[in-house]
Amino acid sequence: MKNQLSLYLHIPFCRHRCSYCDFNTYVSLQGLQRMYAEALAVEIEQAAAVDAYGGKRPLSTIFFGGGTPSIMTIEELELIFTAVSQNFTLAPEAEVSMEVNPGTVDIAYLTALRDLGVNRLSFGVQTAVASELALLEREHSFADVQTVIAQSRAVGFDNISIDLIYGLPNQTLDSWEKSLQAARDLELEHISLYCLTIEPGTPMQRWADDGQFPLPDPDLAADQYLLATKFLADAGFEQYEISNWARNGRVCHHNLTYWRNQPYVGVGAGAHGYAADTRYHIVQQPRVYIRRMKADRPRPPFPLTLAVAGHHSVTRAEAMTDTIVTQLRLLHEGLDLPAFEARFGQSFADAYPQQLPQLLEWGLLQMDGKWLRLTENGRFLSNQVFYRLM
Repeated sequence: MKNQLSLYLHIPFCRHRCSYCDFNTYVSLQGLQRMYAEALAVEIEQAAAVDAYGGKRPLSTIFFGGGTPSIMTIEELELIFTAVSQNFTLAPEAEVSMEVNPGTVDIAYLTALRDLGVNRLSFGVQTAVASELALLEREHSFADVQTVIAQSRAVGFDNISIDLIYGLPNQTLDSWEKSLQAARDLELEHISLYCLTIEPGTPMQRWADDGQFPLPDPDLAADQYLLATKFLADAGFEQYEISNWARNGRVCHHNLTYWRNQPYVGVGAGAHGYAADTRYHIVQQPRVYIRRMKADRPRPPFPLTLAVAGHHSVTRAEAMTDTIVTQLRLLHEGLDLPAFEARFGQSFADAYPQQLPQLLEWGLLQMDGKWLRLTENGRFLSNQVFYRLM
């Protein structure tokens, strides 16, 4: 199917806000869930529109993120899925992912998710060490993780991912390796690793400012990342992106849409989207979002909806930067140099006559035929590479 899109749906509700979280989430608004699902169904209809030939736009991936999507009832999710199927065409092999917090679902719920069409689960595990879970204020134990993954397998899920965080205060190489060992033993298809960033306004930032724990050590975090790359390679995982590893080719196709700088529709409070050369973001507050979707006003042109808080047309310079920064994150693909020149009418070497020779000389980038890729050292210093190409 040509001109496929990806669809991101944001669910902003949580039972508890973790100490490190700065996402658009709310812990006291569960009473709005049904109205939110109804508003989301309306926005899905507005965001879909029709293609140039008057037909439904095709979707290759769907991703429910949050927040905690698994806090929604099956009836609420069914309402959302119905809206998707009525307004988009879903490719037969489409990847349909949902973020799930351990401890929020049971086997009946997981069975219902499968029946709805979810075929990939992403669990927010973060660590297998109890003291680190407490620091992050996660509500689950690692035993909960083991239970929910076993239940997921029992009902037929064969594409499961987890997130882990390194660079935590007081986290050691040994404790990090324990989390990696525990993750390996789960026999997963996919693992994402993220270095902790202490975000402004979070409880963790206040604790750090009060001196309750030492700030994370960037050198130790680099050692933890290096340990993980070797450990996961030995465990049969292939690193295909700076922060992501897959086994047996089970990459996250939805996230590949972002990394290839391809179009996607974002719906729901706080979501972002990029389609028709337009980047946009949705209002953040769920109550405001619901009111907007009830408004009796003409819908704006694709890909915008009545919930859009801001948007702008992507300039050529922005498109170049976006393409470079996202595609270089892909370690095997990298940046397609002929495609770059065809899209922008200028070779990469001509666009960056000083930066490219310098980054090649420093050993942070390498050229292999038509591809430009980060070196192993470039992965550790990727932000510096991107900064010089912006």
